[in-house]
Amino acid sequence: MFNVLSSIFLKEYVKTRASMLLLAAAGACAVCWIGLGVNRLFMLDHPEIVWYHAMELHQIPYRGFTFLPLLSAVVYCCCQFLPEMRDERMRISLHLPCPLWLLMAAHLCFGLAFLCVLFLAEAGAVLLMLASRYPAEAVWTAFWTLLPWCIAGIYAYLGCAWTLLEPAKKARLLGVLLGACVCTPLVLHWTPGAFRTAAAPFLLGIPLFAADLFLPALHFRTREVQ
Repeated sequence: MFNVLSSIFLKEYVKTRASMLLLAAAGACAVCWIGLGVNRLFMLDHPEIVWYHAMELHQIPYRGFTFLPLLSAVVYCCCQFLPEMRDERMRISLHLPCPLWLLMAAHLCFGLAFLCVLFLAEAGAVLLMLASRYPAEAVWTAFWTLLPWCIAGIYAYLGCAWTLLEPAKKARLLGVLLGACVCTPLVLHWTPGAFRTAAAPFLLGIPLFAADLFLPALHFRTREVQ
């Protein structure tokens, strides 16, 4: 069983390593752009004014990070699962001596692990950059502001995976709707730092959403090839 899982991880790495490098480079460029914007604010005005705008008026200088995790997750999910669905290649993996739930867990764990590392590196870089300019209170506010955007990326990955794995066209809409309904409140209309009071439900929903992906995978395995 260990050999099967290690083979799946190796296949996922070889298949998606180009997209991993591309997304890491794009994230680095986005973080550098945010850093240049922050430095520009302090060059154009006094620090007290910049802090007042950020802490009292909620004019955060890292708003450009909002959709970065979501877009990165969708791009990576397409690079991971579109090759599997093209010409029914996923059926080859389904014939491995491995239970379906473990097979799907291996695919999802690899993708989620990469995205978590990517989001952690990007958000950590932004927080470190802010820590050099802002007081600790502003950094904690930034943490709770960045967290829902990163969680939205995780849900976008799971929703996109549902849409790609589900063989029935009508059922694919469920994956789109689930991902959109969860991601929309995470990326819109949040007061900076306010997510700390609503983090638990969204975090607990991630394993439930991931477990639901076994259903479209089962549909794919048991359907008749047309």
